[in-house]
Amino acid sequence: MERSLIKQINKKNMAARLNSRHVKPMYYPNFFGVKRVTSLKWETLVGEKGAPVIADVISFDSSAPEKTREVIGKMSGDIPKTAIKRSMTESEYQEYKQLQRDAQGDAAQLELLNLVFKDTDFVHNGVRGRVEWACMQMMSRGGINLSSSNNNGIVTTEFVGVGMPAANKKVSSVDWATATTADGLQDIENVLADAAREGVSLRYIIMLTTEFSLLKKQKATIDKIKGWINQTSKVVITKKVINEYLAEQENPCQIITINPALRIEDKNHSRTTICPWVRKRICFLEDLRVGDIQHGPIAAEDSESLRKKALMVKKDFTLITKWSTEEPFKEWTKGEANAWPVVNDPEAMYILKADGKAWAADEATEGTDNIPAKFLGQEVEKENLEAETRNGDGGAPEYVLVHKLQKLSNLSAIHIRKHPDASYRPCW
Repeated sequence: MERSLIKQINKKNMAARLNSRHVKPMYYPNFFGVKRVTSLKWETLVGEKGAPVIADVISFDSSAPEKTREVIGKMSGDIPKTAIKRSMTESEYQEYKQLQRDAQGDAAQLELLNLVFKDTDFVHNGVRGRVEWACMQMMSRGGINLSSSNNNGIVTTEFVGVGMPAANKKVSSVDWATATTADGLQDIENVLADAAREGVSLRYIIMLTTEFSLLKKQKATIDKIKGWINQTSKVVITKKVINEYLAEQENPCQIITINPALRIEDKNHSRTTICPWVRKRICFLEDLRVGDIQHGPIAAEDSESLRKKALMVKKDFTLITKWSTEEPFKEWTKGEANAWPVVNDPEAMYILKADGKAWAADEATEGTDNIPAKFLGQEVEKENLEAETRNGDGGAPEYVLVHKLQKLSNLSAIHIRKHPDASYRPCW
């Protein structure tokens, strides 16, 4: 290992680059905070759920009745490592040197900077892309499942739930795609009412833009909105109109639409564009702060010998490292994180399956202890990602995901708090 060959990159401007708009916007910062932990273990405390236990009316001079303390459960597991690296070959390095010699003026200098930072952007967005995938899966499925079709590393042999109770898994009366008979607004009201009976005040509904498009085209939706605004002629149904309608119901709430996209590259370097949020899944939340990205220390950060030879910069939970090798001649860029999203209060999260079909038996959202894992290459069930395969450039950002999952045990859940600055668009 030798120092980086790219002279334009130093610790200061690399850190500035990671704070620029070259960082791909993603949705997970709207729902998950970032929390540093001192070990490679994540944990969360769960307890005191639902409506408050009320005090008793007693006579003067009598002792107050004692109430039982609800059991506080601690959920924990190992934080896995996520890593990705990319190399600049000798021919690409010669291209860089030629551009460096020819660079004259601001436009040429900008082109040079974009070239030298290309790999840095790539690995940083790659690590964040895996976190985005995990967060979107947890919010739309109530857990995750690493398979050979979504991870070029270790796979899990079973679904890993976040701890959401089975009672919180809901199903629509009819497939939302059936515009003539589906009643998505009634399905929403039913979920809100069920949660209210358990003392949970759901206020936010997260869905894909495609699912909202189905909702607004349903005959039942159009009829209800017409009746609400007392109009018999044609009406234009928008998210604003539906949210105004929902805000005036018995259990007021707000719809938030998202449209995430990622790319996965397999061991054969074939890229697949996927939506990490499962189709026809609607997530109901009490508050927008679903949980935290808990991240632990990375061994490379404290290696003095590595620091002497490699350039290292950390942004949030992602460590970016640049170095070179002489044989073979290459410039390397690596991104890594010991991080994993943790849902802090899964009992306050509900998920509606909007295709009218029962949940799969293997989607055990309640949580699973001591998850066994098999290495890639053994037989695992293919996961339906509803994806389009692409090779080469174009499409969603390149997330070559070399994800080493050390071990996931009793995957967790979430204490929901209001996120004051949360927007409903991808965040940097």
